[in-house]
Amino acid sequence: MSRIKNLYTYLITNRRAEVDGWLQDYTLFTAEVGKVRKALQDGKKLMDAATYESTYFAEKEEPWIAFASRLLYEKANGVASRGQSVLSWENFEYFIGNSDFVSALEGLIKDPNRDSFDKFDEAWERLREQQGANRNQLLINRTLAACTEDVSSTVSGGDFEQVFWWLVNEKILPMPAKADADWYEKNVYLMNFLSKEFGAELSSGGTSPQLLSIFVWNLFENITNPFSLKRQIIRYGAPGTGKTYTAKRDSQLMFDIWREQFAGKVGVSHETNCKVVQFHPSYGYEDFIEGMRPVLDNNQKAQLVLQNGVFKQFCILAALWEKDVHAIPTEGQNLARKWEDLKISDLKPHAKHLAGEHWSFILSHPRDEKRVADAVPPFFFIIDEINRAELSRVLGELMLCLEYRGVEGAVSTQYAALNGDLTGMIRMGGEYKFFVPHNVFVIGTMNTIDRSVESFDLALRRRFRWERIDPDIALLRYYLQQRDSEPGSAGYQWAGLAERLGSLNEMIRGNDLLGEDYQIGHAYCMNLRYPSRMTCAELREKLWWDSIRPLLEEYLRGSGKTKELMPGFEKAFGVE
Repeated sequence: MSRIKNLYTYLITNRRAEVDGWLQDYTLFTAEVGKVRKALQDGKKLMDAATYESTYFAEKEEPWIAFASRLLYEKANGVASRGQSVLSWENFEYFIGNSDFVSALEGLIKDPNRDSFDKFDEAWERLREQQGANRNQLLINRTLAACTEDVSSTVSGGDFEQVFWWLVNEKILPMPAKADADWYEKNVYLMNFLSKEFGAELSSGGTSPQLLSIFVWNLFENITNPFSLKRQIIRYGAPGTGKTYTAKRDSQLMFDIWREQFAGKVGVSHETNCKVVQFHPSYGYEDFIEGMRPVLDNNQKAQLVLQNGVFKQFCILAALWEKDVHAIPTEGQNLARKWEDLKISDLKPHAKHLAGEHWSFILSHPRDEKRVADAVPPFFFIIDEINRAELSRVLGELMLCLEYRGVEGAVSTQYAALNGDLTGMIRMGGEYKFFVPHNVFVIGTMNTIDRSVESFDLALRRRFRWERIDPDIALLRYYLQQRDSEPGSAGYQWAGLAERLGSLNEMIRGNDLLGEDYQIGHAYCMNLRYPSRMTCAELREKLWWDSIRPLLEEYLRGSGKTKELMPGFEKAFGVE
């Protein structure tokens, strides 16, 4: 299988549940744009209500305004988000009230090509200058992406450039004849390449133009936007949103992508390179880094002996490559200091000092201009419930090591004087020191109802990237639809549960006493052990009394508002 198809398998096929919600919205909206195009080709006009008779916009009071808002204005229109590009409502109304602009938009929808795109771009630019609005090229590109499959949904020029040149540099995408081509031309070139590569899958229904477009964005998110820039992450949010599950899943994805590029069939696995621990109030430095522990000697008497904690031992395993480079005679220290810029070719003259199977697949890699930091295996340390321990006590000098990675950031630990060959990590300046290797990724998870993000020490907060994880209704819907498609489920469809959970969470978010941190996670509605021959109404009733109501009662305990609020929550979830 070609490398581009392997990447598709990792990013799309194996994560179909993650992209299905976007795919549905994408497919639905572009189909609606296609209906509008057919009406325009039949002689109707963009502002006429009759143009939208066969679309879902026909139900709106002003179909043209609703369609234009979805296409040009809304934060997410099914194809792409508008990101930081914002068009004010006043400017939007001015644009769609201008006959020249509407004519240019009509031409783009009717026949999306280079010429109609340029005319639309020029019309937008004229009105933008008149109004003093921002350039908003992303919104212009997004409009084209909704009208044609010839360009991808990666509508940010900078983001697309990254993924395009990554594919070229990796020799996956042939170098274009016109290297200075613009966003439009490069998009057409890339999507044409993907259509040819996946021709058989497109013919058989194994993929679609929309999925290939989503694939381009996923390449940007997961590969061209290097995960080495996200070495410390804390995922936070309401309980039951799959924070730990997604941490494991994403680490598996990152590992698979690394192995596909560098290791092939070499005997390394995600299982050996991923460690999961759970913090608790009594967790301490001795558990995490190192400490004195009782060990029975040969006479069965307890002796206090220095032992490594789980994270230090994990780092020793991951540091194998950096330690070897540091130990190269004469030049080792300098090479180790420039680790992140070091190329495989820089190490080949020192190959005799880099023995062992763990170096074989790196030094034999056919492209020695690759960075060594990318070629060494990634290691993932996942900390569940990171907020339940006293972090300053647990981490100790690790606070410094997280910011200054590698041997250059090596520090003396609290028990440095007691370290020896069995427990020491690296000997420097006459003593053993500890460092966090560049290839270690620390992913913490926390429920914000237990402790707010703001309660963390600022020095700790700035060392992590914080990612909020909210209930994923699209994922739940996909999961339940898969269940509903199984034999015997025809009369017992459960997918409607997703919309009910969405309604309940909307009410919880709007409640002053609770808010977004108290939403009900989608995991509460997955892997249900109820009989399969239950109607959705019966399922909601059981789930409400067994899981959701007790959880909400716990959230509201002591507020004096339980009796007042619970009926509204019950109704929102669809329990009569």
